[in-house]
Amino acid sequence: MNPTALIADDEPLLRERLAGLLARLWPELRVVAEARNGREAVELFDEHGPQVVFLDVQMPGMNGVEAAR
Repeated sequence: MNPTALIADDEPLLRERLAGLLARLWPELRVVAEARNGREAVELFDEHGPQVVFLDVQMPGMNGVEAAR
């Protein structure tokens, strides 16, 4: 079974860039969700249960550190 991931970043271009790099460097990884902020990341984590989460530290509302808690 391939590993799964969630990407959280408030910058759409950075989310897209990270997803592209991951696809090239870690082709087995399946990105199951992308979040625009920490609150959405927590909701999507609960919904999809990814094994790996990439969090931007500085996001509006709930930042990446708060979301990780």
